[in-house]
Amino acid sequence: MATDSSFIGPQALAQAYRYVADTRDKGKDDRLKIIDDSHGIWRCHFAGSCSQVCPKGVDPAMGIQLLRGYMLGFRS
Repeated sequence: MATDSSFIGPQALAQAYRYVADTRDKGKDDRLKIIDDSHGIWRCHFAGSCSQVCPKGVDPAMGIQLLRGYMLGFRS
């Protein structure tokens, strides 16, 4: 299996979701621009394994899917 060493990873994407979902976040547009990248949100293939192995019990896969929803609204 090939890996992408430039992929920002599920932890960073889950954290980005946390901020984007916060209505007080003033950096939402900047944050979405950063993760809208082939090494960002679109690199995840949503296998869900990141959520299964997360040592903190966080569900980054769900955050990534929700971020994609924000992204579609952001792009239009």
